[in-house]
Amino acid sequence: MNLNRTLLFLALTASLSGCLFPLSVTPTRHYIIDPKLHIEPAETLDLTLGFRPLAVAQPYDRRMAFVAPNHLLGYRPHEEWAEKPEDTATRAIADALIATKRFKDLGDASHMARPDLMLTGEIRKFHEDRTGARPMAVVEMRLELREARGNAERWADTLHAEIPIEGGLKAKGNAVAAAMTQALAEVAEKAAAGISRAK
Repeated sequence: MNLNRTLLFLALTASLSGCLFPLSVTPTRHYIIDPKLHIEPAETLDLTLGFRPLAVAQPYDRRMAFVAPNHLLGYRPHEEWAEKPEDTATRAIADALIATKRFKDLGDASHMARPDLMLTGEIRKFHEDRTGARPMAVVEMRLELREARGNAERWADTLHAEIPIEGGLKAKGNAVAAAMTQALAEVAEKAAAGISRAK
């Protein structure tokens, strides 16, 4: 009888110890994307441009997404972006367009009275691609520049960039962030060049 009580006491003590002494928690690391843009200035037009924040495909939030073989979508454990991809990408596109000096005024459409042109877009891909021989940081977005009055299209394109991730499948979040920074810079530079040439 005493043996049964002793075993019961030990089992109860072991189960309670997990509640009284919490397990160690792995902290989440946050990574920034800060693209360095190389933009050629263009002739300034007597036009204003308003942009709307980019929409984003549903899988992409602050978690660092990856796509693996067999269409598997996953997220890196304990690693996240410091801010939402749509905020980072919208700012990169805006900075690239400002650097072109193409428009006499450019800003968030919600802060402008009546811009001549309106830029809208969607982030379609913002992930680490593990399906090939080497992991790649992938950024893809669809952008459309239209006249604010009449809605005529001035320019539209689907822009894509892929940058190899140093370290392969064993790469840490900082290597993914470095490659994603380059990919976003490439897309932003392509957008600025295309919009600068738009008629």
